[in-house]
Amino acid sequence: MNCFSIWTGKPKGTATQLASTYYTNYVAPTTMNVTNASDWLTRGFWIRNKTRNDLRYVDYRSGNTLYIKTIDCGTLNFKNGGVELQPGMTIANATSGATITAAIDQAIFESGSWSNGTAAGTLLLKKYVGSSNFGTTATFYTGSQAAGVCNGISTRGFRGYSAQAWSTYDVVEPTSDIDIGYNLPAGGYYKNPVNETTAPDGVAFGHYPSQEECLIVESLLGGASVGIWIRQTILDGTQAREDVDGSLSFAWY
Repeated sequence: MNCFSIWTGKPKGTATQLASTYYTNYVAPTTMNVTNASDWLTRGFWIRNKTRNDLRYVDYRSGNTLYIKTIDCGTLNFKNGGVELQPGMTIANATSGATITAAIDQAIFESGSWSNGTAAGTLLLKKYVGSSNFGTTATFYTGSQAAGVCNGISTRGFRGYSAQAWSTYDVVEPTSDIDIGYNLPAGGYYKNPVNETTAPDGVAFGHYPSQEECLIVESLLGGASVGIWIRQTILDGTQAREDVDGSLSFAWY
């Protein structure tokens, strides 16, 4: 064996089609209608648009009508970071009268130095307020303090996806609640997460809901080990359900 593939479980539910066109909505919940969701869950689940490769979160379902949560998550690449950004901190596009704010869910440090004002990386954002994005090369703030510079325009969407308009006849289906990633041990040891909301350094998470769309780990040496990490994204105000599928499947080569 020199490589393997891994993918996640997902809720039951037959793929169906959208009954109309739906545009991204960043400021309010919305509804979607599908052709037939009779065997889908009734509350608290993710759906994937296979045609557009995009995700939404369904707060609850009534027949073929889906009640969709606001798209209040996103990502922002940054540079020139001079304030050590931490989960829970709020960033804004101005020191006062800000029209865009968001809470940091995770701060992924990639290079540079906070103390020298050269830190760079990616912010995973939640509680995004405002219909616009953080602009390319714009300074963003924490309170009254300049925290860094946007390295490109921010992206709105869930779990690393960029929110798209969904159109009539697009194929949609329930999809996995969890993302997975992997890393190899350094010096024989894996790095422990700092806490339950901060991912370990060097782990790139992704959505791998089937064997056809799996995570492939290859070029393993004899006796090597691999750490598989699991991440679940839980939106504020979501409804709990009992049957979250956290199973993992493997194929060996």
